[in-house]
Amino acid sequence: MAALAGARRSSVFESEGQRIQYLENLFQMHINPVDKVDTAVIAVGSAMFGVTFLFMAIAWINRNFRPIRAKNLPLTTAMFVSGVLWFVGDIPMNGHVLLKGSFSRCKEWNIWVRVLFCFVYTTVLISRCYALDRVFNQNRPTRGLAYYMPTIVLLACVLVYSIVTEAMSSRLTIGYVKQLELCSTTEGYVYVTLSLLWVNWLIILVMMYRLRNIQSTFNEFYEFLFICAFGIAAMVKTNVVHYTHPKYPLIRGYRVAETLGDAFVINAIILIIMAYPVVMSIARPEEYEREWLLRLRTDGLQDMYEANLNLRGDNPLRYARMNASSNAPLEKVVINSEVRSPFYDRSEYAVHPTRSSIPAIRTDDSISYSDHTTDIRRYSSRSGTSLDSAAEPAAQRRIL
Repeated sequence: MAALAGARRSSVFESEGQRIQYLENLFQMHINPVDKVDTAVIAVGSAMFGVTFLFMAIAWINRNFRPIRAKNLPLTTAMFVSGVLWFVGDIPMNGHVLLKGSFSRCKEWNIWVRVLFCFVYTTVLISRCYALDRVFNQNRPTRGLAYYMPTIVLLACVLVYSIVTEAMSSRLTIGYVKQLELCSTTEGYVYVTLSLLWVNWLIILVMMYRLRNIQSTFNEFYEFLFICAFGIAAMVKTNVVHYTHPKYPLIRGYRVAETLGDAFVINAIILIIMAYPVVMSIARPEEYEREWLLRLRTDGLQDMYEANLNLRGDNPLRYARMNASSNAPLEKVVINSEVRSPFYDRSEYAVHPTRSSIPAIRTDDSISYSDHTTDIRRYSSRSGTSLDSAAEPAAQRRIL
């Protein structure tokens, strides 16, 4: 900071080469100017987001595909938009463009684009974890003030932090040194910001630990395990680079690694969530949806997905909502299926009194959950007639 303060009295350089030479003498280090490599980094990062955008576009086109809707498409879209803006903020702040004109507004680019949307990205991840925890661990719906309040509080904290750092002097946070055409960041501001980001990832780790109890064949816990692995790796990378090379934007290798590393993690996390159901919606939509629904029934979790994770469409499988205020068994279910599944013998169902097209499960008998899952698992989901040949009729099955 002392060297930069002295540089404020210097005149503007006549050429970029002269500026680089002066900075090398000032900082006693080799400096790489902005060149074609930085342009290539921007292009590669943009290509990564282009691939993810393609997956997101297909997901919205096939948004009625229930395995996609179970991934909470609006939240995933919010993650994607936040990731794009995070990457846009990385471009000037990591030194891939000359900091002239609009790019010279270091404080705005860093606080309101890069840092803000990095926080928003992790906050949306926390919201995804909390939604699954609320449905599967707390047996509560994903609606109401109690559901949205944690996200609102986190976003409010991020907004307050951004406003406070914007109001503080640039000498205490981040500012632009016009004579050197670079951004000056204090160590205190960097460490406080990274610490707050670590708090977000620690919250995600705690939520992930709670998700370990979800006994679903869709492995939400393992999905978030990979997400946390990518996120923690990115945080460690950023902390090491900032601590060992605080002037990394002036060194080509480090700024390339920082920007492409962030872009890779941002897109990898989104694709971990969305890629497989999107591919299945194109490759084998009907078969995969039937298998997906059968696996939910096998785990006794379809009612939770239907009632709480926005899976109800034009003709969904309708399940009674869980009574979150007691430990009483779930109410009996009524099925209204748009899937022409070969797994059910329609003769086993009684006709609905008001809509003849809606088959209903008779509720005079019941069977325990363990017997139900044992019975279902006994038959392959790939057989078109296997469930029809089950010893126990579907009317006696009780789906939790």
